[in-house]
Amino acid sequence: MSAELPGPGDPFADEAAEVVRARTAFEPEVVVVLGSGLGAALASMREEASFSFEELPGFPRPTVPGHAGRLVLGEVSGVRVAVFRGRVHFYEGNDLAICALPIRLARVLGAGTAILTAATGGIAEGLAAGHLVVGSDHINLLGHSPLRGWRRPDGSPPFVDMVDAYDPELAALAVAAAERRGVPVRCGVYAAMMGPMYETPAEIAFLRTIGADVVGMSVVPEAVPARALGMRVLGLFFVTNVVGAKVEHEEVVRASDRMAGTIGAVIEDVLAEGAGWTRT
Repeated sequence: MSAELPGPGDPFADEAAEVVRARTAFEPEVVVVLGSGLGAALASMREEASFSFEELPGFPRPTVPGHAGRLVLGEVSGVRVAVFRGRVHFYEGNDLAICALPIRLARVLGAGTAILTAATGGIAEGLAAGHLVVGSDHINLLGHSPLRGWRRPDGSPPFVDMVDAYDPELAALAVAAAERRGVPVRCGVYAAMMGPMYETPAEIAFLRTIGADVVGMSVVPEAVPARALGMRVLGLFFVTNVVGAKVEHEEVVRASDRMAGTIGAVIEDVLAEGAGWTRT
């Protein structure tokens, strides 16, 4: 199937798929990427197989606290899932094509939907730690396109429509699930900054002016390739801190760890109620 998909031209997704298929015939319908400190989410998962990033060709060793660097295959709410406990970041020095490897591998294995979670700083008025923002859109401030250098099988660039890049139907399911569980929730716009430094007061004012609701250092390098690969995308962004106050990564991880059970429950509800996961 990978020969029919656009990509950056490296062999890593195919080679990693071979490693996975040598151990299991499991075919995921949905890929879930768990952000900083959220690795303990989906504790109810029935595990089929597990791989460290070091086992998967092209995957770098994780260097960020709160990112275990494992791919776990199994079932959640009766849906076959590929869960990445930790992600690959641009600020770690990785090319954007490598940051997209979890999505690229999951698509080769059969997944048609991506659920992208992230710890974020709250920008919009009224947001506080513990709030959930369900992605409605994003602003790419990384300075690069995640699809730079990608080609379709015929050699042309993959011009991708990004209207409704974050699936409105899945977003509505997530909002409803959060409301049932008493989680403060709204839909909003994610701004992706390069990192690893946090935002200056002037940058925060700029982000607020251009319409960002939350800010983080990931998601976009996964969401854009997912759309190029024909996948549905759901963004779940937990607010771990309100921007403007001093913050350390360890505090973000601790806050995310406290929220892992909640975001896991929301994901379980969405999986139980959704449909149309797999694309061919």
